[in-house]
Amino acid sequence: MSLKQKIKDICALPDGVDLVGAAPVERFEELPRDKRPEQLLPGTKTVIVLGSQVFKVLTDRLTANNKVGKVSPRDIYEAHNLAVINDLTQTSYRIARYLTNQGFTSVNLGQDLTDYRTISSVFSFKYAATSAGLGVLGKNGLVITPSYGPRVKLTALLTKAQIKPDEMVLGDPCEGCSTCIKVCPSGALKEPQGSQRVKHDRFVCCSFYTANQGCGLCMSKCPR
Repeated sequence: MSLKQKIKDICALPDGVDLVGAAPVERFEELPRDKRPEQLLPGTKTVIVLGSQVFKVLTDRLTANNKVGKVSPRDIYEAHNLAVINDLTQTSYRIARYLTNQGFTSVNLGQDLTDYRTISSVFSFKYAATSAGLGVLGKNGLVITPSYGPRVKLTALLTKAQIKPDEMVLGDPCEGCSTCIKVCPSGALKEPQGSQRVKHDRFVCCSFYTANQGCGLCMSKCPR
């Protein structure tokens, strides 16, 4: 059995994940050196990315008008998120442990690698997901997957094993659509210019999100 098939089998367990893809480290060479996989695991050859759906029935009810002290759809959504994140974290650990036991040094990256001083990630799961063929970056700054649209949570692991890469998803799922930009209550999303995939002011977005105890309209209103 190939390493890739074993990884797929682990992901297919009852408490596994919905999506998995592999990207060779060469696909990350256009990133700044301090954002590349090798900074976290020298000698990385493959980045494996996992994704799991967030139920659409929950994201459809997200709102930017959450009231402190009252149970809101966001509370139910966040509880659901915890279950999704737990499966992602456990599955990435199982894969990393399996590869390590096969002689390939591996590191699972957990869930949150954000530097909140700059509101930027030490390692971008979104970039990794597009590189591993899980989807395409949309105007809303989220990974748009063929099966679940932007309604996914992601994690990744790094390994020194050479895993057969997945083909990247081509095309623009946002062509002719600006729904997320129109519904963004903070104005953090703008129409991309030129070769830009997304134009997003993360500081404005984060400030609005914090002040309003959540938002998520860029995900819930996406027609994909």
